[in-house]
Amino acid sequence: MKNSVRDDRQFDDQVDIPPEVDFRRGERGKYAHLFGEEPLDEELVAQFLRDKGFDVEKIGEDRFAKTPDFTLLREGNVVAYCEVKTFERDVWLDKKLAEAQPIALVGGARPDPIYNRISNAIHTAARQLIGMNLNHEVLNILVMVNRDKQALYQDLVSVITGMWDPLAGIHDKTHEQFSEGRIREEKTKIDLYIWLDVFKDESLKLGGFFFGNYENRNKACSLFGLNPESVITVA
Repeated sequence: MKNSVRDDRQFDDQVDIPPEVDFRRGERGKYAHLFGEEPLDEELVAQFLRDKGFDVEKIGEDRFAKTPDFTLLREGNVVAYCEVKTFERDVWLDKKLAEAQPIALVGGARPDPIYNRISNAIHTAARQLIGMNLNHEVLNILVMVNRDKQALYQDLVSVITGMWDPLAGIHDKTHEQFSEGRIREEKTKIDLYIWLDVFKDESLKLGGFFFGNYENRNKACSLFGLNPESVITVA
């Protein structure tokens, strides 16, 4: 993991969040289902999913409605609902520099907000997906589009599992305040997590898949052409 100060506190997205741990672009202004809604990234994800063989239909015209973003179809049949959340680059230091006097030193130590950002993305997306897919008849998919160089796919795995870096064999229980907090039940309602990193030219790089619901893992693998035997199971 990276050498930054990590925050072990958890904050709700509808209360007054301290500026140093605010998960919305490093500044205030986005709440609940509004968090992470970026039209450009939704279109990038739609094309990514089309390339995977899905027909992608937008759900409604209002991007800020309390519903997921897309219905995914294969051969005319609905196979999944998909929500997209964007992690913007943290502008905290940029704002400090803009406000600083000439020759002044700015910055300093600050808790990294990424764990709260991931936790809130899961929390809000789960509610949107469950509301659309009450009986869980098809898969629920959450795509996280990452534009923050300080955020990593491993951070997602840590928040879900509560472990430091289980994919590297480090199973220390360092993140249970997130994994066993308010997303304890919600995280398993999302069958598949997809982490996509964005480059400067707006191209996407797949950071990784993570399966939140073991019972539907094989179905998710089949839809995305993955070999279930090659999937690492985090115990």
